[in-house]
Amino acid sequence: MSKIIKISLVIFLIIIILLFSLYNKNYLQLHFLDVGQGDAILIRTPQGQNILIDGGADNLLLHRLGESMPWWDGTIDYLVISHYHADHMMGLMELLNKYKVKNILVTAHQPDDFLFSVWQKSLEKYSLQATIVFAGDSWQLAEDLSMQVISADSQHEDYNDNSLVLKLKYKNISVLLTGDLPSVEEVGLLHNGFDLSSEILKVAHHGSKYSSSLEFLQAVRPKLCIIQSGINNKFNHPHPETLERLSQVDCQVLRNDLEGIITILSDGQTWWSV
Repeated sequence: MSKIIKISLVIFLIIIILLFSLYNKNYLQLHFLDVGQGDAILIRTPQGQNILIDGGADNLLLHRLGESMPWWDGTIDYLVISHYHADHMMGLMELLNKYKVKNILVTAHQPDDFLFSVWQKSLEKYSLQATIVFAGDSWQLAEDLSMQVISADSQHEDYNDNSLVLKLKYKNISVLLTGDLPSVEEVGLLHNGFDLSSEILKVAHHGSKYSSSLEFLQAVRPKLCIIQSGINNKFNHPHPETLERLSQVDCQVLRNDLEGIITILSDGQTWWSV
């Protein structure tokens, strides 16, 4: 390969990187990854930080991350595990082999099961340690970008009841991420003193009829509702009753089983899908 060709390729790559950076400057990116019947959400901040919420049920996560992250970026700044069900964390096993993970945020729930023990061994292999979080904990990711824990129970027998709930706020736009939290635990959120109102809601438990009560939705008042469910899944998610409740609060619904990957951009004043 001639010197001129090599120089041309380097210049081309620099231009591509600059164009990518300029295109996404000042935009918060929300990528609701299509990982089948499971949850995986990649958040890219305007400052270039990567926040991954859950990891789906298998290695499809890595493929989806490759589609949504620039090829030169191999860092996850915050990995958040909502709870220890396979459809939220199996894909994370291989993630540790491919990406540098700086921070891992979890609830205090430490189940006595095989999957959790395998995960702990993976953390030990890479000398990683998870940070246990509690309701009220918050991170100022940038001057106008923050992340707060709304719920992080650990005492319930049902893993879903212990789901870590996060609220992300970028200027005037808020995003509520609810894991698989059921309606019985949503009641607690209505009375714990936190402001639940959010323009964007990740609908809990893939649209199960046992989540997203009307009272909860009326408190959140979402304009956009994202449902992470797989095509023709055996649970028939999302449930028609849930879709009806979302309709009652006039929330626009986007679904991974119908749309594939769902990408939302926000400048902090409004949001739009791309």
